[in-house]
Amino acid sequence: MSERSRPSAVLPGLTVADVERQLEGRAEVLAAARRSHAELRKVLSGPRWRRALLRRPERVPALVAEARSVEEALERVQRRAELEAWPDDTPVLREARELAALRERLRRLARRRLNVLTVVPEDVSLEESLTRLDALVRQPARWALKPGEVLVFENDSWLRSDLAPPFTVWKQELTRRLVLTVGTVLALTFLLFLFVPRSMESWLMGFLVTFVLATMGSQLLSAGRIRLTSERLIWAPMFGEPREVRWGTIPPDGFRLEHSLDLRLEGDWRLHAGAVQRAPEVALLVELHRQAPLRGAARAGVRLDTVAVFPAKLGNRKGFCVLGPQGLSFIPEGKAPQALRAVTGRPTALRNFESDQVLDALRWLPEAEFDACVMRMVEATGGAAWARANARYVPGAPVWKKIRIEHAGLTLTGHVQWAQQDAAERILREWPR
Repeated sequence: MSERSRPSAVLPGLTVADVERQLEGRAEVLAAARRSHAELRKVLSGPRWRRALLRRPERVPALVAEARSVEEALERVQRRAELEAWPDDTPVLREARELAALRERLRRLARRRLNVLTVVPEDVSLEESLTRLDALVRQPARWALKPGEVLVFENDSWLRSDLAPPFTVWKQELTRRLVLTVGTVLALTFLLFLFVPRSMESWLMGFLVTFVLATMGSQLLSAGRIRLTSERLIWAPMFGEPREVRWGTIPPDGFRLEHSLDLRLEGDWRLHAGAVQRAPEVALLVELHRQAPLRGAARAGVRLDTVAVFPAKLGNRKGFCVLGPQGLSFIPEGKAPQALRAVTGRPTALRNFESDQVLDALRWLPEAEFDACVMRMVEATGGAAWARANARYVPGAPVWKKIRIEHAGLTLTGHVQWAQQDAAERILREWPR
């Protein structure tokens, strides 16, 4: 006698089929859901789960679409089992419990897969996890700029040494890591020769050589290319697919710079950019573009060209001068964290940058907003601001050699780089002499 035709232990005289019929099709819903959940769990458990999802684009939407009916069927079976005191071996009740356990295992698996790509709350539901996972798999990051997207910064592969001057922080940090690794191996080798029997030396030396090559290789293979745009940060590792993080999705604590070399961001994607060339500069730009007032300002695609920023001295103090049509501002050297906080309104853990880098990034702002930020930086750093009407430009040498401006017995001196020479000359033509 088949299981479905046997008398039911639930109600005398009823078969299992009769009990399932009273559930009005919910038993069939549970059976079909169990099959679809088991198939999807098998897909996500495999090493090529992304390709498997892409091959069957209907799989996740179909499972999500049936979620409400599945949950209703599970609740109905559980409620009837409690009211009618069904025994534990009732087939439909056993099916419901197995499906509930399978859904929970699938939820944890989907969350683990999703957590590799992005930040996931602990209490995320199965359907939400699957929906977000499916969306990320089907909408990968694109290295190419989107229509209307403006490129803010681009750093090529570490192989392009011409993109950065020698002895940058990136090279210093990478050199430090390699020196530490090689130094450790040499010290271990010396100890091995002293204390290890000679019969083991060849095996141990092979192990050490492998260790050195693996360490150096991991540093090099973690490198890649990086782009900052008006909308997002894009990281293209040497091996693997690009990742991106949109500025508006990064939480306040979702960004950090590690060892002056590695960037970690959390947003709509989780991103780790290793061995980043000019990493402190990139980190500063991320810090500025991910929040007000600079977030989204680059969408206009226009940088302010009515000011010149250059290193200068005010008396004996070194710093940076912002020269504009209506006056100048001086920001002392070594006050970059205070200057950045004055702009963003938040403290920062970033180091190894200077105020002129902040000023250069702020040139994506309109003139009025730029001037307001500069004044806050002056106040926060104990700098100075002179109005053009009260100051005097002392001409003589070309601006790329020396600029001299006097005010109330004080003298500011400096010079501009070639990129800002035209702007400085145009501004100073209107200054009193």
